[in-house]
Amino acid sequence: MSGTSTLNDPRQAAASYFRPRRLGHVNLWVDDLDASERFYNEVCGLNVEFTEPDLIATFLGTGHTPHDLGMMQTTKGVDRYGRNGLLQLPGSIGLAPGLNHLAWELENEADLVSAWKRMRDDAVDMDMTVDHQVAHSVYIFDPDRNYNEFYCDTVKDWRNVLKGEMELITSRWDPASAEPFTEGRYDTSPTLRFVESAPIHPYRITHAVLQTAQMDAMADFYTRIGGLHVVRQDEDVVYLRPSLENYEHALVLVRDDAPAYHHASFELKDEQELQAALKRLEAAGRNVVGETDLPWKRSFFMKDVDGLLSEWYVRRPAPVDPALRGDTPLAWAV
Repeated sequence: MSGTSTLNDPRQAAASYFRPRRLGHVNLWVDDLDASERFYNEVCGLNVEFTEPDLIATFLGTGHTPHDLGMMQTTKGVDRYGRNGLLQLPGSIGLAPGLNHLAWELENEADLVSAWKRMRDDAVDMDMTVDHQVAHSVYIFDPDRNYNEFYCDTVKDWRNVLKGEMELITSRWDPASAEPFTEGRYDTSPTLRFVESAPIHPYRITHAVLQTAQMDAMADFYTRIGGLHVVRQDEDVVYLRPSLENYEHALVLVRDDAPAYHHASFELKDEQELQAALKRLEAAGRNVVGETDLPWKRSFFMKDVDGLLSEWYVRRPAPVDPALRGDTPLAWAV
């Protein structure tokens, strides 16, 4: 497998609009919010950080960010509104379970506003800009119509703002309304936690895997617009990395006949914890749907109540090389 690294290429940094630190969270559409929340909380060990009943949404995580995983119940064709009349979820979207959006954390508001201004001046299509009380966000679609949120934290101690059942939290935000702050307001020493009684004890979300039939256009979007860096690539797969060095990659694009969200990947502490999770799942009568045992990772996959995949893994020191994956499907091996 040939690898191409652009991590230190100043041309790419200058050309991109955003510069994400990491994948902050993945947000899903689900058919039954209560059932999905129970699965990710009671089986997968993600802590329920807060809920938004009027939006029919719940937010779970380990504490690195306000949530690793967000979930919203499918719209059933009915509009849902945020604060002050904001049409937050049109009934024309979210009609089936699947990916709602990927969320990319930026360094500060100045970076976010600068990107927004340059995209506005360059006539780059954007969907909306919103205030989530603990974050300001710009939303934009990729070429496959996957939805992306680029955001900055506005409150470091977010657990004092978002906890329990919340009233509607999202309203409109005008990026040009005030001078943007330049300090990073993310928590550098977060309190981490997971559900002790759950079979899986997650550490953090690290990346997502998307399938696409238009690899060049998607790679161009996530580098030129999204500011991720290509660290490995061949004809069938592209690995893209954020700016934080302790994330090997944040997004993997896999060539396929049609666009699709494949899965999100959650890191576990170590191989001993992975093995213990498998034993606890077996004891609880919970079946994994697949496992990988490759030189660069060991993992297992779960399906939620809607059949959406998630991966729970540990990284191994060998270089990633899908050519050595054997009979493991490509999207599972990356």
